Amino acid sequence: MHELTTALLSINPFKDLLVPALAALAGLWLATRKFRKERIWQEKYEAYQRVLTALEAMRFWAEEVSAATYALPSIGWFDGKTAGQFFAEAKREISKQCSIGTLLLPHNVVKELEELQSQVFDAEYKLSEDCSDDQGSIVKHAYKIRDLVDSHLATIVKLARADLGA
Repeated sequence: MHELTTALLSINPFKDLLVPALAALAGLWLATRKFRKERIWQEKYEAYQRVLTALEAMRFWAEEVSAATYALPSIGWFDGKTAGQFFAEAKREISKQCSIGTLLLPHNVVKELEELQSQVFDAEYKLSEDCSDDQGSIVKHAYKIRDLVDSHLATIVKLARADLGA
């Protein structure tokens, strides 16, 4: 009994209980913080992947239109989709990132995407105003889209690398 009393009296609540509890809480906080940072980085990476895939699809659409017009061989598309379907999906992805992209992407990337979207819409409007369905107008339009994508692609890649720390 004397040993039990001595053992109970020798317990230092600060040293034996509080310090390990604080260490566990600090470890939990650091692990949670690291997990959140990694998760946000992963989400940003996936958003940039979707944007770059959309830009590549828009550019490839232009090449396919040109190849089809001049009867040149082309690579073709996947999953039985037409070039126009890929182009429409790419425009939708760019539009989506312009609307909700600021959740993950920096303002300057979204601004660049908005500028590209506006220029693509302007080019499509001019084609519809032209009212000529000749192949020359369509090829010029496709080249215009390709040039627009190319002019913004380098900037978006540069901004993405800076944002992701690559």
